[in-house]
Amino acid sequence: MNAVTHATTTTPRAPILRADKVCKAFASGKLHTQVLNGLSLSIDPGELTLISGPSGCGKSTLLAILSGLQKVDSGHVHALGSELGQLDLRALEHFRLQHTGFVFQGFNLFPALTALEQVELPLNHMGLSKQEARERARRSLEEVGLAHRIRLRPSELSGGEKQRVAIARALAKEPELLFADEPTSALDAANGQTIIDILHTIARTHGTTVLCVSHDPRLVAHADRVLAMEDGRILSDRRPDAGAFKETPP
Repeated sequence: MNAVTHATTTTPRAPILRADKVCKAFASGKLHTQVLNGLSLSIDPGELTLISGPSGCGKSTLLAILSGLQKVDSGHVHALGSELGQLDLRALEHFRLQHTGFVFQGFNLFPALTALEQVELPLNHMGLSKQEARERARRSLEEVGLAHRIRLRPSELSGGEKQRVAIARALAKEPELLFADEPTSALDAANGQTIIDILHTIARTHGTTVLCVSHDPRLVAHADRVLAMEDGRILSDRRPDAGAFKETPP
């Protein structure tokens, strides 16, 4: 009897997010500052990608453009099969609400709301029933280790706990894309490490694509991919675990 060998082929996954020759500048009076200069990149689904670089290199602007918070001057951004530049304001808002989560350096919590209410708020706008929103919010807070703090307001929480509430709020939406802008910069070492571990776990267990902007070197060891930026361009692209390193031509 002849043995039959079945070859297994792996089909490459299409990028979930892509920028093509993106340019962005800001003007203040007569001062013109070119922040992004013909930048191109693609982000694979289900990975934690870190964008690193010095202050002022354009990291946060790039994140705002990739998430649809800012428009490009030229170039194109494709996310989940849509070109963001072709969407009007209402369609962009709907895209961000349904498909993205955000975690910011300053937490962006409402002082009068409890942790549970903070997480429920976007779910109510998504059209979930009150019961489903509450169940999702509780699960997300439990996942980030705050099941015992759900009734507390921001003034009663530590900085690390506030950031975990912000992550739970993003996670409860079950987004395909999670954007984190300097999520550890306002935290001490221990709380910063906790946030890094949570972001890494979200990418692994939920298959969420996490795109993080940070100059925190601790994130490098947890990232699937590290893009180094300088002067509005991607200088290098590497995968720490695989040891792969690619210089990006100017």
